[in-house]
Amino acid sequence: MIHQSIVKTLLLGAVGGVIASIIMYPFLFLTTSMMGIPLDDLSIARGMAISNINDNYYLNLTLGIGMHFLTGAIAGALFTIIVSTIKKFRINNFKRGIMEGIVYSIIIFIVLYIPTTMSMVYPNLVDIMNQSSPAQSSLKDQKTVEQNLIPIYVFGFIAHIIFGVILGFVSTLLIFRGDMIQKK
Repeated sequence: MIHQSIVKTLLLGAVGGVIASIIMYPFLFLTTSMMGIPLDDLSIARGMAISNINDNYYLNLTLGIGMHFLTGAIAGALFTIIVSTIKKFRINNFKRGIMEGIVYSIIIFIVLYIPTTMSMVYPNLVDIMNQSSPAQSSLKDQKTVEQNLIPIYVFGFIAHIIFGVILGFVSTLLIFRGDMIQKK
């Protein structure tokens, strides 16, 4: 019975993480739009980090989106395990669930988003920009991406806050509210 409960918590947390990842996607589009590059270039840049292939648009787009959703699912599953097993973090209402989701998403932003953006996205965005306008110097492409790092981080932070709100809300709704209703 305990094993079933853990599996259910993991699965519902993963669902919450994927839902939150889908809802944060428009902010990724807003970021690339501000940079003046195609909307899907951030996803392609992440996909390029996995494939190490610079010229396969659809493969890299699919890998980038898949990586985004997989990361959301894993983050959601970890969140629900943490808040269901550590008594201090147990969620008992929506406000607490949302607040803990926000704190968790800020930790993800600092630990995961900032390092991967610097090590994976930044160099690949420069490559993408260089491919789209080969006549322009690589140094100018690098400068353009560097100038847009602050907006990338600002909108990334906002997107992660939204991720946390949605994750906290959905986790409270699916797992903890469901448990309370079943126990009555």
